[in-house]
Amino acid sequence: GGEDSVNQWYSARDPAAVPAGFARTCDEMGWPSEATWRRLSDGQRPWYEAPNEAYMYWNRGDGKWWIDVPDGAGAYIAQTDSLDPPAGGWQTLPGKRAPVPAVLVVPAGDGTGDL
Repeated sequence: GGEDSVNQWYSARDPAAVPAGFARTCDEMGWPSEATWRRLSDGQRPWYEAPNEAYMYWNRGDGKWWIDVPDGAGAYIAQTDSLDPPAGGWQTLPGKRAPVPAVLVVPAGDGTGDL
């Protein structure tokens, strides 16, 4: 159930790297993707990317973890400042499908963490 495109395994990514879907959304809106990413991410927490370019990141602008579909549109949010995406507390954004996801953080062999 829910948004099938975000039902994936995710891998931790460098906080300085801009997610491809985020960059696409910025381009469509006419925003500079690098500057917008630096403003919204905290530059410390890793973000997480699925093989299809769906991604999760913590937004310091609103204090929420976001799960975005591959094109960069938001699907789910969770209000928390936790270092990792939370297991629960997710809310479905308008126009997206419930149920909300359950997130499990599993340490990767290299210690960066996979979801």
